[in-house]
Amino acid sequence: MAQTPLAISRRSLLAMAVFGTGSLAAAPGLGQSSRAAKPVPLGGLGLEAAPFGLRPGAAEDQSQRLQSALAEAARRQVPLVIAPGRYRIGRVSLPEGASVIGVPGATTLVAAQPGPLLEARGTQRSSLTGVTLDGLGLRAAGRQGLLTAEDVEVLQIRDCAFTDAGSVGLVIHRTGGDIESSSFRTMRESALFSLDSRGLRIERNSVEDCGNNGIQLWRGQAGDERSIVRGNRVERIRADAGGDGPNGNGISLYRAGGVIIEGNQLRDCALTFIRNNSGASVQILGNQGRRCGEVGLYSEFAFEGAIIANNLVEDCAQGANITNLDHGGRLSVFANNIIRRARKGLYPGVKEPIGGLGVHVEAEATVTGNVIEDASEIGISLGWSWGMRNLVATGNMVRRTGIGISVSLVPKQRNAVISGNVIAEASRGAVVGTEYGKAVTGDLTKAPDARAAGVRVENNAVG
Repeated sequence: MAQTPLAISRRSLLAMAVFGTGSLAAAPGLGQSSRAAKPVPLGGLGLEAAPFGLRPGAAEDQSQRLQSALAEAARRQVPLVIAPGRYRIGRVSLPEGASVIGVPGATTLVAAQPGPLLEARGTQRSSLTGVTLDGLGLRAAGRQGLLTAEDVEVLQIRDCAFTDAGSVGLVIHRTGGDIESSSFRTMRESALFSLDSRGLRIERNSVEDCGNNGIQLWRGQAGDERSIVRGNRVERIRADAGGDGPNGNGISLYRAGGVIIEGNQLRDCALTFIRNNSGASVQILGNQGRRCGEVGLYSEFAFEGAIIANNLVEDCAQGANITNLDHGGRLSVFANNIIRRARKGLYPGVKEPIGGLGVHVEAEATVTGNVIEDASEIGISLGWSWGMRNLVATGNMVRRTGIGISVSLVPKQRNAVISGNVIAEASRGAVVGTEYGKAVTGDLTKAPDARAAGVRVENNAVG
């Protein structure tokens, strides 16, 4: 069946225009001539960069030529179209309303010097489509991006590639917008760093081989971030700078509240797949992670309100940690997750083995409907030291662990319910009271213990 004009995608049109090998021919049945039309010139999509002297493959720095072309395109309020090829540039400013279009995988802006290739500051809108930014591994001082945006109301990045950054792929401050369907590969620091965003949508990107972190959403002060991180693929995140948490994370939140992290695939992170540090009302939903060195899913320090549900975590030192009542960390739901093979071991920066827990919670938390299998030490850990308050563990299946469910008995006033769980093959007891990680009672499913006052253990099936 003949393709109608409406069925021709923008990308197909751009490719035909650039290479000059295609034609837009309508079927005779549409009342048009069957003779092939002339190839659409680049200028049919916007302003061509070539007449401004921008030459693919030229050895010299072409920053001024690109700057002139951008200024004229912005003046005319049309996109700037850059033909396939490699162009050496550095610190080119994107003017108000700038829209740059290239051919995905073929139009490449190459670093002429360390630091940003493109910068956008104080504009209402900027966009980049189908362009590769190659940093050539030139080490940049501090946290600088191949593209740096500050105070941009709407930044739109689509079908782009960021590669071989000497620091960060994309750095954005006080900026909102969309980053989608793009790739970030071989970053010395991280793929994307955002500070005080105005709400970002980060979707369907691939992130690979980063030195310290994948995607970072941070705030100077705790606040309502309102960003969405959905459907991304994050792989091979190292922790080259070391530390006990700031590095080695696939997706990292710091003081960023109201964020939804959903449906991401994460693999081989040095420490953590998803780490929420002090972000309130964060939802971590339906993600899948395999192989990390520390905790798969983390909500820590001054968070308040976390929903962690429907995730699958495998092969970590610990599946999930919802912690730090001492810093105000409280109020969470951990539901319908699968945790497999949480085994005690070493991770970067520690000398003693840690982990072996399926999930740990501390205050105002419900753990329900989860399946936890092969946790070498404890399946579900309720509280640590005095950090234990108002905890519920119901309807979980815990299998092949040391202790099935542990509960801290250090606090003088305790309130916990452990009910309706299935606990099988727990070698050191199905439900056990502990103090500072040491067992101080027998199996509470077999006999009550006065030391466990305030802890209700009932209707559990033990095998």
